[in-house]
Amino acid sequence: MEHRQTLIRVLEQCVERAEHESLSLGEVLASLSTSALALSAVLLSLPFLTPVTLGPVSTAGGLVLASLGWQLYQGRTKLWLPDRIYAIKPSRKAWERLLGVCQFVIRMLAKLTRERLTGWVDGRTGERLCGALILTGGVLLAIPVPVLPFNNTIPALGCLFGAVAILERDGWMVPMSVFWLIASAVYFGGFFYAVYFLGAEAATWLAHWLPFLASA
Repeated sequence: MEHRQTLIRVLEQCVERAEHESLSLGEVLASLSTSALALSAVLLSLPFLTPVTLGPVSTAGGLVLASLGWQLYQGRTKLWLPDRIYAIKPSRKAWERLLGVCQFVIRMLAKLTRERLTGWVDGRTGERLCGALILTGGVLLAIPVPVLPFNNTIPALGCLFGAVAILERDGWMVPMSVFWLIASAVYFGGFFYAVYFLGAEAATWLAHWLPFLASA
């Protein structure tokens, strides 16, 4: 993974290029190299931190995150997307906003993280470990349970910490990711266990109480 300052410099260069020429999405992602996978996972995880259920959007977002995790696990050096998406050329203002958000997120992460336990996140070991974390979180996020509050938030945190771990070379983010993924599995497992064994009674109880818990 590129060092943080290198990544910021690449984004700044893309902003400058966008001011003078038409720039495609594929060209920017190629410039970011393998960082595009982790940065995309970070940005995609953020909207799902809301405790409000998002229905099919969560499923779609979870599948995309799972795809990003799988690509990272496989050691891909370039983010795979359909050629039609790579060819998209946003306007200059759109690029300024998008790349500005990326720069803001990276600078915020710089204040919250630091390089430590790099042996967990460097090289192929780091790519496989963090890729597996993002993949697992994406699968959990894609589970369709719209009645359950925080069904987005908990697995999204697992994806977020896994992506931040390799993007910022901060190995402490790995156990944070593992914690939220285990919490997600326990949370969903408890829900499905209750529904399976208690049936209609559990469904009635959940329908009555979960709205209050979500709004509390």
